[in-house]
Amino acid sequence: MAHSEDELRRPNDPLPPGAVLRLYSMRMCPYAQRARLVLAAKKVPYDRVNVDLNNKPDWFFDINFYGEVPVIIHNGKNIFESLICAEYLEEAFPEPKLYSSDVYQRALERIYFNHWTKKGIPAFYSLLKAGHLDLELAERLDQHIGKMEEFLKTASTPYFNGTKPGFSDYMIWPWFERIPMLGKITDYEMSSEKFPLLTVWVSQMWKDPVVQECKIDPELFIQHYIQYRTGRPDFTIGASKPKGIPEALENLDGLRDPATRDRQSKK
Repeated sequence: MAHSEDELRRPNDPLPPGAVLRLYSMRMCPYAQRARLVLAAKKVPYDRVNVDLNNKPDWFFDINFYGEVPVIIHNGKNIFESLICAEYLEEAFPEPKLYSSDVYQRALERIYFNHWTKKGIPAFYSLLKAGHLDLELAERLDQHIGKMEEFLKTASTPYFNGTKPGFSDYMIWPWFERIPMLGKITDYEMSSEKFPLLTVWVSQMWKDPVVQECKIDPELFIQHYIQYRTGRPDFTIGASKPKGIPEALENLDGLRDPATRDRQSKK
């Protein structure tokens, strides 16, 4: 009998036949999508468990004290934080290699996705939280998208990894997949005139089978973030029996309100 992605399973529960690890995820989470992209690229069979971040069991804090996704359970060990999970998968399952074999190129790739993580992602969420085309926030996002455009121009390659999608591309991609959804909510548009290289990159990434395998339903996408903005996030959206609960808007990366973020019972 097939396991449902929305059936909550504990870390020590047996893996389905053929699976080599368990990934705790959330359907709309771009951070968890990083791990899913790497797993798909390496064709690693795994057990995906979507967590309702509004109703996390206490044991979930035992495998990630932040109470966030993604979390990987592999060989009885737990790994968390999206970039750390992705790096772990790259090393634990070395084929196909997603990083460049050149040490300097690997350093550049880390510069690319670390800039996007530190600067681009906060700018993305600031505009999304505003819920309208705030010109100052849009300019801030443009600035950091512009830096990614500069990186591609300097690299003189179609992808951040080189001639094909690789580690850095997959670490950056989830938010570029979401930019059209951002536009539905705020009227923001990533200009093809301002960012011609990134526009081509996005088009080429959509042709990648890995991206196609891990893509998110765009309608659910929009519904999820509209609900997020109203302070009523539904982390089970798309599941067979979704059950959203009212909750104050804290931020846009899957954390709970501070009053309810931690364990609900004390050890």
